[in-house]
Formats: sequence, C-alpha cells, structure tokens
Amino acid sequence: MVSSQTFVLRLLVAGVALAVITNRAVSARWRRRFPYLPMLMLIVAASLLCVFAGNDPLATDYMHSSHSFLLIGLVMMIAIMPVTLLEAGLLSMPFIVLLAIAAQSGLETGFVPFEMLLAFLLPLALCSALVQLYRTITAAHEIAIDPLTNCYTRAFGMEMIRVSFDGALRKNVPYTVAFIDLDDFKQINDRYGHDYGDRILGEVGNNLIHRFRRSDLVVRWGGEEFLVLLPELGRARAAEVLERVMAPGLAKLENGQVQKASVGLSERIEDAIALPQNLIELADQRMYDAKKRRDRDDLVAHGYSGRRNTVSTLASPSPSTTNAPSVDQSIN
Repeated sequence: MVSSQTFVLRLLVAGVALAVITNRAVSARWRRRFPYLPMLMLIVAASLLCVFAGNDPLATDYMHSSHSFLLIGLVMMIAIMPVTLLEAGLLSMPFIVLLAIAAQSGLETGFVPFEMLLAFLLPLALCSALVQLYRTITAAHEIAIDPLTNCYTRAFGMEMIRVSFDGALRKNVPYTVAFIDLDDFKQINDRYGHDYGDRILGEVGNNLIHRFRRSDLVVRWGGEEFLVLLPELGRARAAEVLERVMAPGLAKLENGQVQKASVGLSERIEDAIALPQNLIELADQRMYDAKKRRDRDDLVAHGYSGRRNTVSTLASPSPSTTNAPSVDQSIN
C-alpha cells in the first residue's frame, strides 16, 4: 500500500489538514480576504483522494467507505459555518465536480455511496450555512447598533475607539473626539412626552450619521449624549466640520424650532493624551464647561455650543486653561 496512489493522496490530505490546524495553510492576508480558504483546500484535497482512490485497484471497500465518510464530515462542517452565498458556492464546487466525475465514470465508493449522501446533505448544509450567517449578522447588529438612533452602541463604540486610537498612534496622525449633548432635552421630554423625545433622538442620530464622513463613527453614549470619533482630523479642522453639522440643527422641533446641542472637542496630539478613555473624559469636561456657560456669545475655548458657531474659539485653548495639566497627568 505504500506505493499506491491512495496512500500518497492520504498523505496529501493529512498534510493539508495539518497546515489548516496550525494556521499555516495560507498567509494572514489571504485569510482576511477569504476566511474559508483553508477549508476549501481541505475539501479539494479530500475530493482528489476520493477520485484517485476510486480508480486505485489496491483500494478496498473499507477504504472507499472511509473516504465517503470523510466527505460527509466536511459537508457537516460547512453546515455550521456562517458563509456568504459566494463562499458557499466556492466550497461546494469540489463536491459538485466530484459528483459529476462519479456519474460519468462510476467511481468505487465502498459500502456507503457518497453520491447519494452528498446529493442529499450538500443542499441542506449550504442552507444551514446561510442561516448561520444571517443569525450571526443579526446578533452582531443587535450588539453594535442602537435600535432607536441607528448609531453604534456604547459597548461597541468603546471597542472601536480602542482600535482606531491605536491605529492613530501607530501612524502618528491626529485623532479627535467630539462629545455632543443635546440642549434642554429634559424639558422636551417633560413637555411633550417620551415618545416625542424618542422621535427627536432618532432624527438626531440619523442626521449625525449622514452628515459625517463614512470613516467617522457616531456612538450613542447614553440618553441624549453622543460621541463622534474623527480619525485623522485635527481640532481646528474638526471644529469646522462640526460647525457645518450643527448649523442647520439636529432635529426639527415644535413651532419651527430646531434641536441644538453643546459639544466638547479633544485631540490626542494637541492635548497630549495617551489613553482613549482620557480623551473621552476631556471632551466630556469641555462639553460640560460649554453647557454651563450662561453667556453663549463667549464660548470657552475647549467647548462648542450648537446655539452659536465660533470655530476659532473652539479650536484654540483659552487663557484660563492653557497652563492646566493634561488629562493624563491629572488622572494618572
């Protein structure tokens, strides 16, 4: 049996399986592009094993049956994978070719004919894989997206700011965070009811999402608070963007009024921030400073009021806080 082609193909399948298990079958770049490429390689190798073993005069019925069960096991593995329609088609292609070869040449398949089993199990496995993908997407959507505003949830936003902040550190580029709090929203809820308030929140969330870049992330931080992540934008440029976003108002209110908001900005390089959590806390503090100012004509340097737009004061530090210690220093 050492000299038979079946034995050689068994070694090939074992080698591919070992490469898949040890994550050495394909490079990391190809795994990102096509996560199931190692699985496809294993299916192709097992299909070749069945083809060559079926024409091997030294192969026994027990060997053919074991190969059939190997294919069935691979089909069942596909059934638990959340694959797209394109990936399902690619993974099933070797099985379809194998069935076509078996129909034309009558391959030896042992006690268990894999043609009958594959023809029945493969469609079920593909349907199950597509259902798994749908359920995975649905679960991820529920975790990541706030159903009221369509913005990202706070938990998902925290993960994204860690990833994007680390990317900004590696590239040594600016990274700005905007903390937005709706003005007088409690009075709106008290006067018009929570259903009306929910409608306003939904409109605010949709407007924020559509007015920022696709690379920016809008997070509902809690209640009427929103966090916007602005990668590769300095504070002055971010202030200009926020001026355009806030100018028309964030939602339409009764009597022709519009919903305004107070905003605080922080940027990792200008503010010497080393931790993303400190960047958020600084933006929150600046938003709070801007909100509690009674004179909205005199904006504090680190805050921004949606009721008036003054980019120059938002982008430059105020005299009263120029010599203040950074957030990292004060916290750590």
